[in-house]
Amino acid sequence: MMHRTISGSLLTLALAGGLLAPAGAPATAAAPPGVDVPVIAWAPCEEAPDFDCATVPVPLDYDEPEGATVDLDVLRAPATGDPEDRIGSLFVNPGGPGGTARDFAAFFGELVPASVSERYDIVGIDPRGTGPSAPMVCRTDAQRPGYPRTWFPTNGKQARKQIRFDNWFRGACDPATGDPSPIVAQMSTADTARDMDLVREAVGDSELHYYGISYGTQLGTTYAAMFPETVGRMILDGVLDPEEWTTGHGDAATRPFSERLGSGYGAWQSLTAAFAECDRVGKRRCVLAGHASEAWNDVIRTLRRGPAKRVRYDMVVGSALSYLYSPDGVPWLMKEIKRLHRALFGRSSLRVDAWRPGAVQRRVSDRLPLPGPYAAGGWARTGNAFAGVACSDSDNPEAPSAWIAAGNRADKASPWFGKLWTWASSPCARWPEALQEDRFAGPFDVAPANPVLVVGNTYDPATPLHGARAVNRLLDGSRLLVLDGWGHGALAGSPCIDDAYAAYLVDGALPRPGTVCRPRRALYPR
Repeated sequence: MMHRTISGSLLTLALAGGLLAPAGAPATAAAPPGVDVPVIAWAPCEEAPDFDCATVPVPLDYDEPEGATVDLDVLRAPATGDPEDRIGSLFVNPGGPGGTARDFAAFFGELVPASVSERYDIVGIDPRGTGPSAPMVCRTDAQRPGYPRTWFPTNGKQARKQIRFDNWFRGACDPATGDPSPIVAQMSTADTARDMDLVREAVGDSELHYYGISYGTQLGTTYAAMFPETVGRMILDGVLDPEEWTTGHGDAATRPFSERLGSGYGAWQSLTAAFAECDRVGKRRCVLAGHASEAWNDVIRTLRRGPAKRVRYDMVVGSALSYLYSPDGVPWLMKEIKRLHRALFGRSSLRVDAWRPGAVQRRVSDRLPLPGPYAAGGWARTGNAFAGVACSDSDNPEAPSAWIAAGNRADKASPWFGKLWTWASSPCARWPEALQEDRFAGPFDVAPANPVLVVGNTYDPATPLHGARAVNRLLDGSRLLVLDGWGHGALAGSPCIDDAYAAYLVDGALPRPGTVCRPRRALYPR
C-alpha cells in the first residue's frame, strides 16, 4: 500500500461504539465517568530495543468502567530530535481491520520526512481482537464444514460452501451458541476509538494527532465524530465513506456494506486505467502495450469456463487486486497477464505460483487478507478480526443468500472485482445483535477542533476517491488532497505528498485547496 507497502485493505475497513447511545444517536464526547487513566510502564521491546513496548489495561466494556479490563499491546518509536522541539505523540493505524498498528509504528518513520519522526513519538496500539494480549477467539464444538479455498465464490456450489462455513463461524462467535472470548462483544471501532483517547490521556497529550490509512480512516473519522474537541492534526489516507460502512443510505437491507463502499468499482477503474496507460506508453515500457485489455479479456473468458493450466478465475482476479495495491505491482501484473495469455493460447509453460497470494506478497509486500481458522484442543477455534470489527459495525442483509444476488449485481457494475469485494462481508449475515450493542453509527458530520487532512488516490483499488470526497464534506473545515496515481493510499507515494504531510504535521499548514500531487514516478518507468 505504498513503496514499502502496508497491508490492510478491505479488504481493508470499519467503525462503532463504547459508552454510546443506540446506533444512529449522537455520541457523547465526554470521557466515561469512572475510567482511571492508566499508567504506562514502557520498556524496551524484546525484539527491537530501539522502541518502547507496553501492555495498557483499558475497560473491557466502557459501560462498566470499573469492571473487567483488557490489555492492549502498544509500541512507541520515540521522537528522534531535540526533546524541546517535540510536539507530542502521533498515533498510527494501518487498516484491516486486523492490521498490527505496533508493527506499522515501528517503520512509519521510514515512510515520512525526517521532520515528522524528529518531532513526534510514533505510537501504534493493536486494536481489540488483533494483538497477542487480546486476540479474537471463537470456539464451538459444532463440526467444522469444509473451508472455502477460493478467493470468492464463482458458482452456486462454492456459494453454498461459503455460506455453510460462515454459519459455522458466526455460530462460534455468538454467545448464545458458541464460546467466544469476552473481547468479541467489544470489538467495535468506537471501542477502539475510546481506547485511543484513553491512551492519549495516558501519554499526556491534550489533543490526538493521528495518521490512519484504509480502515484506519474509519477509526479516525469515528474518533473525530466522538471526540471532536480533542482532534489535533489528523490525516486520513485512502478513505472509507463512514455512512456506507455503517448503515448505508436506506439500502442496508439489500446491499452488504462491502458492496455499498464501492471498492469493486475502485479496483475495476484502477485496472482499466492501468491498461489504458500501458497502451499509451508503448511496448518499450509495458509488455502488454497494444492489446492490454484484450489479453486480459481473453484470459478471463477462458477461465470463466473452468480452470486451465491449474489456474482458476478467482485466483487471477484476487491476485490482480493484490498487485494493484501498490503502483510497483502494476508492471508485474502486466507481465504475468502476458505469460498467462501465452500459456493459455500458445505452447509456453506457466508458473502457477505467480497467481497465488504468496507470490504477490513477495513482490509487492501486500495481499488481500483471508480468515485463518484452525483446530485445537478438541474444539473448533477461529479468529477473523476483519469480521469481528466490520460485522459489529455495519448493517447488512439478514439472509446469507443475499450475497449471491449482491455479488452478481456488483460484478455487473464493477466487472471482475465486484463479486470479490462483496463476498468479503458474507460472515456478517445474521451477525448477533449482542455483538453490536455498543457500535457507533453517526452522525459523522461534525466540526473538529482542528481541520483534518483528507487524502485520496485517483486510482485506488480498495478505497476509491469518492470516499475521501464524502469525508471531506462531512468534516467541517477539512481539506482534500489528491494523488493522481495508482495504489492503495498515498503515503510515501510522492514528494508532493511528503511535503504536504510534513507541513501539516509539523506546522499545521494545510495544502492549497484543489491541490493534486503527481506520483513519485511513472507507472511504467522508462
